[in-house]
Amino acid sequence: MPTLAEIMAAKAAAAVPPSSGVVIRASDEKAKMAASIKYTLDELAPKVLPPAPRELGNTQLGETFPMDYPPQGSAEDALQWFRSLHSFDTDLGIVIDPIAAQGWIAVKPQGLPKPILLLKLPLLNCPSPGQPF
Repeated sequence: MPTLAEIMAAKAAAAVPPSSGVVIRASDEKAKMAASIKYTLDELAPKVLPPAPRELGNTQLGETFPMDYPPQGSAEDALQWFRSLHSFDTDLGIVIDPIAAQGWIAVKPQGLPKPILLLKLPLLNCPSPGQPF
């Protein structure tokens, strides 16, 4: 059985010889010109902006003007629903029920003291420690 040194020597001998093509080193003028062109292209490339916050009642990104404001004298529920629709997705959260094994997806619009509970879900405990995925 061949030793490790013999296997390594055989692999080195069987290695493909370097091609006789043009080799560009970092100190060459062509490499410096290529780096300069790449830097210029990177600077001129359009920058992707992060998306604007999305209102929960809006299907597209960006801000919109609320056109469905509740009429004067509407019930408090209608006003809270309007505020929740025009809250941003950054106002979403989870409220855990301290008594039952359930949680609520909730939204807390600015200016309201308590969150508005939107959807009740059961709590699922992860059977193993660490990431559940």
